[in-house]
Amino acid sequence: MKRGKKNNYTLVACLLLLAAALGPPERDPVYAQEAAPSKALGKVAGKVWLEGPFKKPPPLKVYKNQDFCGAQVPNESLIVGPQGSLRNAVVIIHGWAQQRIDRTLKRLFLDNRNCAFVPHVQVAPLGSEVLLLNSDPILHTVHARIGSETLFNVGLPNWRQVKKRISRPGVIRIDCDVLHTWMSAYVVVTASRYFAVTDEKGEFVIEGVPAGNYEIEAWHEKLGRHPKRASITEGSTSRIDFVYRLGETGT
Repeated sequence: MKRGKKNNYTLVACLLLLAAALGPPERDPVYAQEAAPSKALGKVAGKVWLEGPFKKPPPLKVYKNQDFCGAQVPNESLIVGPQGSLRNAVVIIHGWAQQRIDRTLKRLFLDNRNCAFVPHVQVAPLGSEVLLLNSDPILHTVHARIGSETLFNVGLPNWRQVKKRISRPGVIRIDCDVLHTWMSAYVVVTASRYFAVTDEKGEFVIEGVPAGNYEIEAWHEKLGRHPKRASITEGSTSRIDFVYRLGETGT
């Protein structure tokens, strides 16, 4: 064996003995923090419904562009199904703010379709982006407000698409300002990571919730807020139902 190769083998052996004496390398603290196991998770499932006499809202009258929109459009402000199931109620679990906003953001869309905003109700994490569209052959606008404050007001001919970042929490009401007074929609913006919108059966599911005690809230555009306390148990489904009870006069 040549002397050069022998020296190389000797050097490698020495390095291996030195590494064994020093022990395994310390774990990168940043990596260790990322890899730390999260709290045990549970799931929340439930239903939102309406009890008591109520009046189904009549269709909305159309005052402009009737040649395209027709004389009226459906009223989505109170959609009640069999046994009082309530559609388009937003359910939010409070107490866990976003920790990594880039992992929880949603890409929303809001379309103008058949002279109505679609979808009518949405919920999204703070900082999400909404894509504004117009599928109709007529001009619409998207006027977004929290209370009386305008967040943005965008004109939308059907060839235009606009992206807007939602940087304020709260209930955003959307209107169309070109005399389409019947049009409205809502986007509920929250700092929570855990939320849902009820389906046609009034049901919702929120998965991956850390075990613990929380405030959970339902919101509806006509019926308002309905807060409750909730205990989430690891590895199981917690059942949380909301009942809006109406008086004799209905709504």
